Order: sequence, then structure tokens, then C-alpha cells
Amino acid sequence: MSNGNLTGPLAAGAGITRAEAGARRGASLIGQIAWAIGDGARSPYNVLVNIFIFAAYFTTVVIPDPVRGQQIWGYVSSAGALVVAIGAPILGAIADAGGRRKPWLLACILIGLPSMSALWFAVPGMSHGLGWIMLAVVGGALFFEWSTVFTSAMLPGVAPPGRIGILSGLGFSLGNLAGILVFLFYLYAWEYNPHPLFGLDLQAHEPQRAVGLVASVWLIVFSLPLFVLTPDSPATSLPAPEAIRRGLGSLLQTFRQLGSYRNIAQYLVARLCFNEGFIVMMLFTSVVAAGVLHWTPGQLLTMGLINSVIATITGVCAGWLDQRIGAKAATMLFVAGCLIANVVVCSITPDSVLFVKLTAQAAAPTGGVFPTLPDKAFLITQNLIALFVTGGLATSRSLMAKLAPPTMLSEFFGLYAVSGNAVTFMGPLAIGLITGAFHNQRAGVAAGAAFLLAGLVLMIAVREQPSSGSHSHG
Repeated sequence: MSNGNLTGPLAAGAGITRAEAGARRGASLIGQIAWAIGDGARSPYNVLVNIFIFAAYFTTVVIPDPVRGQQIWGYVSSAGALVVAIGAPILGAIADAGGRRKPWLLACILIGLPSMSALWFAVPGMSHGLGWIMLAVVGGALFFEWSTVFTSAMLPGVAPPGRIGILSGLGFSLGNLAGILVFLFYLYAWEYNPHPLFGLDLQAHEPQRAVGLVASVWLIVFSLPLFVLTPDSPATSLPAPEAIRRGLGSLLQTFRQLGSYRNIAQYLVARLCFNEGFIVMMLFTSVVAAGVLHWTPGQLLTMGLINSVIATITGVCAGWLDQRIGAKAATMLFVAGCLIANVVVCSITPDSVLFVKLTAQAAAPTGGVFPTLPDKAFLITQNLIALFVTGGLATSRSLMAKLAPPTMLSEFFGLYAVSGNAVTFMGPLAIGLITGAFHNQRAGVAAGAAFLLAGLVLMIAVREQPSSGSHSHG
């Protein structure tokens, strides 16, 4: 991390003094663990709604045509990402000026809870009220991404020097552990229970509609330790209107002077690209599994459970790898792996693997939860995607924390969020358009490979070293 010797108008705009920046020496062990628990408490929404259960249900049951469903899901994801990209740096700059992050994090949660709960009303084949469900999905995206800005901006003040990568990885690991637990609950409560809990009707797809409620309850319970036990950044005693004015002014100056942080700018552009590939792999692989391979909710749940176990282990290992070879090298390794996996996913159909058409005997079911060779190949590839994406998310966040000036943490994490979302609205939009043009789901998902390759190439020029001030060129 930088030593905090930030000077000039950017320091003034940040609203944080050198003394306050220097006082950030890390929270207690309990405070650190509470932060990681709170960071991970957001994950069940992502895995249940965005990645495995609700996305597949929406694109195959709420909208019975899988190709049209993938198109619409792409457009909805695009709309949410656009709003996220506009709002994230503004909110981050305002929070920097005011100092505290917890009130903004609470506001994000208050957006997320009703949005998640509203997914219950997404009934099979619905036409009336579909716009409200889309709006709820957008609201969930705002909660998840905007809350990331504030939890990530707390990280350098919570973690002691030298342990940012470890704590970042722990947050992802606990999030994936939460995914394991909610998947097990879903399987026990509904998928394999002859008497579904709470009287939910499997024929009416009520368990798939209830995942937002499950994520809401988890978020409420496991966000509490962060709010109670983790110290917030000190308030700057600025009145709210003045904090907003300074925050927005500082944000404008940050955009203007981003060229003075060329190394950070290079990294943000690289992440803008490769994170889009991560997003495509997270949001659309289960949609492809349901639409192309015709996987059932039970198969998707099983895949999600295995993915979560792998991702939980990876979160911890990513922190270790960060310390061993550096955040940049680790991130590039994970991006390259995800690129290869993206190509493999696009090569799989019910009768082909690696673009090679299988014989009838090779493609025949052999039993088990994943009976065919394409099923098994897709499962293995998706498990590798879970490893590469989780590792890349952890190490890329750690790298941002190492590069950003400490008095501009929320601001730069706002830009970090933009670098993850500025083209995310274009990615799902491109997937929707390509899917419709070729009437092929795999063709749409292939767009992710281009983003991953571009990000990998751009990362080559990034140097893993802290910024030394507003006039630094490194």
C-alpha cells in the first residue's frame, strides 16, 4: 500500500487527512473475520439468483423459449450493469468525502432486500408483470455491485499491512462456503424431500422462486457481524451537502487526472475487459447448461454445490498464491485459465465435445447425475471456471487495494467497479444480440473469450507497485 503521501487537489477532495489515513493500521482479528463474514454474506444472492437457480428458471420456465430467455436475461443484465457503472464511482466519491462506508453499505442492503424478495412473484410463463420481475433483477444487481464498492473500500483499513490478499481471499471463501450451505439447504428442503418444507409446490416451481427470500434471510443474519464488530472509517465531520459537493468534485478531478496514475489506469482498463469475461462465465454457463444440455434443477444444484466447494478452497489458495507470486501474476494465471475454459464450454453440445462430434455409443447415457460424456465434460469445465473466476476476483481486488492511494480508496474502488461494469452492460447486450442473430446460445457465450483475451494482453504492461501520489506516473 501507498504510504499516504497524497498531495494536491485530489487529497483535499477526498476529505481524509494524512493523520486519518495513517491511523488505518488494521482492525482486531474479530473485526477482520466479521468483515469477511459480511463480505461473504452477499454471495448467496449471486449464486442462487444470478448464476445457478433463478437465471436458469427465468430463461427456460418464466420465458419458455431458452433462446429468447437468454436474450432477455442478457438485456436485463445489461440494464442493471449500466446503472451500476454510472452510480458506483459517484457513490464511492461521496463516501470518501464523508469518510464512513457503513451507512452506504446499509443503503445498498435496503435496496437489495425487497428486490430479492420480489422474485417470488416470477411465475411460469408469465407475461403480465414481467417488467416488475426485470426491475427486481436490476435492483438485485445494484445491491450486489454497489455494496462491493463499500466492502472493498473498507478492506485496506481492516486488514493489517501484508494481509490484504489473505483477507480478500477469506471473504470470497466464506461467500462460497455460504453458497455450499444454501445449496445443501435447497437440496434437503425441496429437491430431494418428499415433503417439501414450508409446503412449497414443486410443480409450480416455488422452490426456484423462493431463492431470493433465502438469500435475503442469509444477508440479514450474516451482515450483522460487520456492522457490529468491524470498525468503520472515521467520519470527516463534513455536513452531508458538503460531503456530496466535495465527493463529486473530487470524482471529476479523478477522471481528469487519471492519466497521472497511468499504471492504475492501465490496470482498470485490463480489468474492464477480463472481468467482463468472468461475468459472462458466471451469469450464462448455467443458462447454457439448461438450454443446450437440458439440465434439470437438480443437476444445476449439484453443479453449484461442487463449484462452491472448489471456490471456497480457491479463495484461500488465491490469497496464498498472491503472497507467493504477486497479485498481478496470480490474476493473469486465473484469466488465462478462464479463457481456455470459455472455449471448451462453447465446444460442447448434447452430441459433441471439443467441437468433435461423438459417436452414438460415446454420447449414450451411462447413468448417474450427469449421465452423458458432454454432461461430464461440461461439469468438469464449469468446475474449472469456478476455480479461475474465484481466484481472479480475489487477486484482482487485492491488486487494486495495493495500487490505490489510501486517501482515495472508495473513489478508486468506485472506478474499479466501473472497470468491472462499464462494458458489462455491453457484454450481456452483445450476448443477447448474437444469440438472437445466430439463434444459438453457444455463439452468444463465445463473446466472453474476446474480453478475456483482451484483458490478458493489457495486464502485461501493469506494474505491481503502489501509487506514490497524484503526480505519480507509476
